[in-house]
Amino acid sequence: MNNLRVHPFAVILALMLVATPGLSGQASARERLARALSLERDGQAEQAIAAIQVLLDSKSLDTVETGQAWDILGLAYQSRREFASAQHAFEQSLRILENVPANARGYGMALDNFGGLLVALGQPEEAGRIQEKALHVFEKINDHASVAIVCSNLAALAFGQKQVRRGRKYLDRAQKEAQLASLDDDKLAALSSMRGWLSVIEGDAAGAVAAYQVSLDLWTKRHGEQHPSTGWGYVLLGDAKAAAGELTSALADMRTGLAVIERTQGRQDERYLKAEIAYAGVLERSGARAEAAQLKTEAERELQKLHHAQCDGCTISAAAFR
Repeated sequence: MNNLRVHPFAVILALMLVATPGLSGQASARERLARALSLERDGQAEQAIAAIQVLLDSKSLDTVETGQAWDILGLAYQSRREFASAQHAFEQSLRILENVPANARGYGMALDNFGGLLVALGQPEEAGRIQEKALHVFEKINDHASVAIVCSNLAALAFGQKQVRRGRKYLDRAQKEAQLASLDDDKLAALSSMRGWLSVIEGDAAGAVAAYQVSLDLWTKRHGEQHPSTGWGYVLLGDAKAAAGELTSALADMRTGLAVIERTQGRQDERYLKAEIAYAGVLERSGARAEAAQLKTEAERELQKLHHAQCDGCTISAAAFR
């Protein structure tokens, strides 16, 4: 079962927004950007978009803040699956931040976030090129935490393309870099989730259960029970338990995860529909074949409709690859 990519750079961006010294007016702008980012992270994308748009319309942001605002706007639009608007926002951010050498870290984050959008759009090769570019940016400034995050994202991309050896290499690099940095619970959870995915690929069910349990514990600690990441953590753990033969516990965990995602994101969320398909697979193993077949058919149909509504006409700006 594939992991969906998250945006672990949000925490780093939040720290940059509140930690950069400046004048009181600039500090106020940074605080408003940080609040907007917090709204996006908490699943309130519509409110985040409104807050960022007010800031952009005010013309009160300096160059770096403007680039960061467009980056946050891209994340928020992507959360709402408005991919054309997300792409426009990310490309605006990249256009601005690539011309600010002193803010290489922010530029690298915008690159990686744009790579995440390309993953969502089903363009893995372009996503890989963008994320490799982000990796080189962070290597130049010896940013171990950001290198760990990008390598984790590249590992996920490789695993999704069934390039296991390549993915293992990136995951090993991510773990080594993580030892040289201080990572928050979200990023530690993402790394552990990648270890779980690799264990699934290698047929190590017990290892997958252990890794996904760590991820779930970290997401619960960071966000509480009612958060999409926590819900997804329950689904991943349940799927791993099913592979280990723990069907009763697996079904319970997956039902919990589905309920959390439904409450926080709705039934038309991609994660919810993918979770339903995974749950149907466990139901089938438990003997409930008719129920499983109906659930899987309906979820796959809704997922296909969702994908058809995506931005088929999005094109990649050549500027992103310079």
